[in-house]
Amino acid sequence: MDDVVMERLAESHLADVVRIERESFAAPWTESMFRQEVEETWLSRSFVAVLDGRVVGYIIAWFLRGEVHILNLAVAPGHQRRGIGRRMLDHVIDLAEDGMHHLATLEVRASNEPAKLLYVTTGFAPVGIRRRYYRDNDEDAIVMVKRLGERKKP
Repeated sequence: MDDVVMERLAESHLADVVRIERESFAAPWTESMFRQEVEETWLSRSFVAVLDGRVVGYIIAWFLRGEVHILNLAVAPGHQRRGIGRRMLDHVIDLAEDGMHHLATLEVRASNEPAKLLYVTTGFAPVGIRRRYYRDNDEDAIVMVKRLGERKKP
């Protein structure tokens, strides 16, 4: 997916990000939640994937004290299964490793098989369960972790 460009999440992306969020999740984040990620740059390093001038995905990540926490990742339904989610995840992990972070964490719905497959194939491993984590239906979240700094340097 060489045509995809990663850009820092900005105010100008919010309408597209909120649209993708609503298309992707039963309990979507609000525009104000995404706006906070744009404003809180000391913590949030969030990005959009742009293809042919259109936002087709986004990833929200917090970088703090040697760790990166992936809060949200989505790809527009018409662009899924093309490697865009993997590209965004790799981008954030590369930034974390370059910044000497040692751990990446996330939660994923227990029923979200495509997301779990993406995370496992990018080196995340399940380490626990947060019972009734999702408020819309009390679904459990699988906690996943990836150790950083272990990639092979050329």
